[in-house]
Amino acid sequence: MKKIFLSPYIILFFIALFFTQCKKSLLTIEPTIPINSVDNFYKTEAEAIAAVNATYTPLSAIYNGSAWHFGDIMSDDCDLGGGGGGDGLETAELDNFNVTPFNPIINTMWAQCYYGILRANLVIERVPLVPVMNASTRNRSIGEGRFLRALYYYHLVRVFGDIPLYTNVITADQSSTITRSSKQDVYNQIIADLKVAETLLPNTYVGDNKGRATAGTAKGLLASVYLTTGDKTNAAAKAKEVIDNKALYGYDLWTDYGDNFKLENENGKESLFEVQYRSGGGQWSDYGAGQKMNTFFAPRAQDIVQSSGYGWNVPTKNFIDTYDKSGVAYSTITDKRRNASMWIPGDTYGSYTQPASLVGSPMGLNVKKYFVPVANTLGDNGGWTCALNVPIMRYAEVLLVYAEAAGPTLGKAAIDQVRARAGLPALATGLSDAQWLTAVYKERRLEFAFEMHRWYDLLRHPDPTYFLTVMRAAGKTNIQAKHRYMPIPQGERDKNPNLTQNDGY
Repeated sequence: MKKIFLSPYIILFFIALFFTQCKKSLLTIEPTIPINSVDNFYKTEAEAIAAVNATYTPLSAIYNGSAWHFGDIMSDDCDLGGGGGGDGLETAELDNFNVTPFNPIINTMWAQCYYGILRANLVIERVPLVPVMNASTRNRSIGEGRFLRALYYYHLVRVFGDIPLYTNVITADQSSTITRSSKQDVYNQIIADLKVAETLLPNTYVGDNKGRATAGTAKGLLASVYLTTGDKTNAAAKAKEVIDNKALYGYDLWTDYGDNFKLENENGKESLFEVQYRSGGGQWSDYGAGQKMNTFFAPRAQDIVQSSGYGWNVPTKNFIDTYDKSGVAYSTITDKRRNASMWIPGDTYGSYTQPASLVGSPMGLNVKKYFVPVANTLGDNGGWTCALNVPIMRYAEVLLVYAEAAGPTLGKAAIDQVRARAGLPALATGLSDAQWLTAVYKERRLEFAFEMHRWYDLLRHPDPTYFLTVMRAAGKTNIQAKHRYMPIPQGERDKNPNLTQNDGY
């Protein structure tokens, strides 16, 4: 039979199929399916669901091992942190903007997204052929495949620009000659997939299936895509569909901002979509079932988490100065989001007090958003990983997408909802379009702190030089225009001579 392409490792393409068992069902590991038996797969409804579940799993590696490097560390919100010296050299390349095509973090994003795309293509191609399958489950499964394919391409096109685009299962020979498609073609495919997905996916799930993509998930992501491409008219319209039908989808803001980041509220009312993690995933790994950010972001060598914390992804002074303060001391920040988002000196948890300075964090700042204390990780292989999900999109983002796209007159009520929860006053009326965009960008920066959005917000600004201006003002003087896109991994180009490199690399 023909071998099926998955960059970069063909043999491993069908690892770790997952069956629906419980709330963390997408991460319940089942036996792998050998590559030579794919033609015998997709014969039953259970096999179709397993294939869909396998399509979700690359997200765990993307968010454990790659997404926060791009979204946070490459932005003006965070620096590397860690233990200094040779600790995290591959991350330092991104932080310092001297990244090369051999960087393993770059490769993780590329490889895991294409793992997901292959699996999505298999689902979209093969699930319609399953002989006996409930019609609603079949439609849902195809919709999930379409949504996930769009999501993986959305990650890739924003990081790499022009990329290989394929929507069918291709052979190994074809994979070694495929060329890069234009960004516009990729975005057109993303939009087409999401338009189909929103018609096939259910509005809500109950019980075991919570955490899967819904119609509201597809609409919310589509609004984000439209905004990224500069189509404010469609971005506002699609976001408004979600806002006007929030009861249908079960969406609303939590009263307490911090409730978004608690184990007991996973897949809750503000969640459009989350990366699903589970307990018992073993020692930290980009590819494990557990979430490692709790360990990696916790204060360095402090016992606030069981493995004492690595102190990476450290908030910058530039970021903390963004908060509206009632005085000059950081302890006087009145924005309610601060306490859920970051540690500052003097913060306490039980008997722990955040020190004024730490290795890798001379100002005593650390990310708190993914904090799961020792008591909640005792069963997770010594606390190396935890079960806390990571949000990809929240209802607050839908509100802020609408606010930005609709403008200061129509969008004011939406942004004021977000500000009110943070304990901030409503924005002034009569803002110009430029003042409005500045206000929305500031709100997004604080609302989605350390949720891996900031770098992409800088890139999609209407002024194409905006990211350079902002980053240089924040002290990242090495940044150049070429860093809008990352280099194509050299290993991929070695296997496929038709893959051209991005300018400057």
